[in-house]
Amino acid sequence: MRIYFIRHGEAEPFAKRDFDRHLTTAGRIKLHKSFSTFAKTIKGLGEYKIYSSPLVRANETAEILAEYLKKDVEIKEYLAGSYIDEVLEDLKEDENYILISHEPYISIWIRELTGENVIVSRGSINLVELDLKEKKGRLFKNIS
Repeated sequence: MRIYFIRHGEAEPFAKRDFDRHLTTAGRIKLHKSFSTFAKTIKGLGEYKIYSSPLVRANETAEILAEYLKKDVEIKEYLAGSYIDEVLEDLKEDENYILISHEPYISIWIRELTGENVIVSRGSINLVELDLKEKKGRLFKNIS
């Protein structure tokens, strides 16, 4: 199983409620560039489900990616922040996923699955090849 962990793009400052923060124009531009390349990279590597946190900035990030991959996005509450076991409980061994979420959750999940510490910057894409039964994986850092 492959899981691409993507942190949302650059968002507005904390001037309003955290849940409602939108992507900035610069954040959108960077995501379009990154996702254009990413979509070409994963073409032919199988099917992927795109799951996103319900927070506005993550959902907007997912919508941009979905345009390039021509896929639908499913909103998953647990991607706004939870333990890795709750995330994995919803996944199936024979499928691949793109999970769009937040820090510090992504770096914690990656560390728990691979044993590696990683800095997850906004808009970064980190691939974990995972044995779901063993809950052990191999990390490919910031492939964007």
